[in-house]
Formats: sequence, C-alpha cells, structure tokens
Amino acid sequence: MALRQFTAALAAVAASCVSVSAMAAPVVYNYSTSTFFSTPDATLRALLGTTAGVSGSFVYDASAPLTYRSEDIGYEPGLAIYSSGAVSQISGSVAGLSFIDRSNGTVSVGNDSSSTGTDWLTIIADPTPRPGQTTTPVGPSYPRQLEGFAIGDYTLHNVRLSWVEGQTTTQDFLADSSLPAVPPSFYGILALDFVLTADPTNLAGTPYYSHTVFFGGLTVQAAPVPEPTTGALALAGIAGLALVLRRRKA
Repeated sequence: MALRQFTAALAAVAASCVSVSAMAAPVVYNYSTSTFFSTPDATLRALLGTTAGVSGSFVYDASAPLTYRSEDIGYEPGLAIYSSGAVSQISGSVAGLSFIDRSNGTVSVGNDSSSTGTDWLTIIADPTPRPGQTTTPVGPSYPRQLEGFAIGDYTLHNVRLSWVEGQTTTQDFLADSSLPAVPPSFYGILALDFVLTADPTNLAGTPYYSHTVFFGGLTVQAAPVPEPTTGALALAGIAGLALVLRRRKA
C-alpha cells in the first residue's frame, strides 16, 4: 500500500510540473555584447581593457502592468514606464568583474516618442537622473539595488540595455507603448554607468553620464529551458521503477 501511495504521489508531482511549466510567464534571457565602442572617460577605457565585452542574463515578464507615464514623474514625456516586475534579476560580468540587481528594474517603452519621434526600448537596473540633474535619485521612492563593483576610482552605478530606431535599427519596431512580447532580436547597445567611488551620489555636479561606457552588438536570446514534459517524464520513470520493484517483491 505504501508503495502504491508513493507511485501515485510521484504521478501527481509530475502532473503539477507540467502545469507550472505551461503557466510560467517570466522568461530568462541571456545577453552578450561585442567589445566596447565609446566612452568619454579614457581612464575607464584603460581600466576595462579594449577587448572587454559584457555578458549576463535577466528575467523578463511581458505581462507586467503599466506603472506610470514618464511625464508624470518629471522625466522626458512620451514614455511608458513598467517597473512592477517587467524586468528583474539583471546580472552580468565584464573584464572578470560581476554585478547583479536582485530585485526589479524598469522597462521604458517609447513608441514614436514625443521627444524624438522614434521608437526606443530601454531596460534599466536602477533609476537614472532626471533631465537637467546630475545627482542620482535617492530616497524610498527611488531604491538603488544594483550590487556593482569597483575598478580604480570608479564604482558601477547602473546598467542599461537599449534599442533605438535610427541608432541600432532602421525599423519602426513598436506598434504601441505596450511591453513587447519579447525583447528586440536586432542589435542593441549596453551602457555601464559609473560614478566616482568618493562621490557616490555625484554631489560634485559632474555630468552623470561622463563616466559611462558603451558596448555595441548587444544580442538577447531566451535561455534554453527543459521541455515542459522533461520533469514529468523523469518522475514517471521513477514511478515506473517503483512499480517494477513492487511486482518483483510480490
């Protein structure tokens, strides 16, 4: 009787694995870039090395709801902001150094945005300064969660992945301001924003992006996952083995 109950329990777990796999909405994406192509800071370029590229992953959920419009919080108008689970767990490494944001980031969607008239999509780990400001957002409304790294006199402060019509593609790639079902498949740009370690909130008033390093050739691809039935088949195999042993015992 105990063996029969064990077999039934395994079958139930197998069925639940199939159900959970089918219902899961968030998708893990891997990304990588070519070598960096631009930075206004020659010292950072030398520290990172001319052959450095960035690679990592993030979780993307196209079903996340709209959080607010950019103009409602003082940013440039025309962007739809998704910060309630649209992207999370942004992580990566460059030049042997690693970073991770263990919580939610933000996705900004601009369909024919009023400021540029073009489409653009940006995945951001942490908040960035508003237009005309140099100090970074602070306080409970703008939590900074990126666990960066220090290199020389600099500390990694933010990570941004962008696709922009007219810069990274000639396509008008957005139909509206909704979250795309999947991130763009064409090349994008990745930016690493650094601040001086001695001035983490940029109180000296230096333009925030003066220590930004840009990497081209950004590609994003869904991480390989087991087939939905793989876990169920494995458990079913164990259940079958248990049944054979039961018959042998009988």
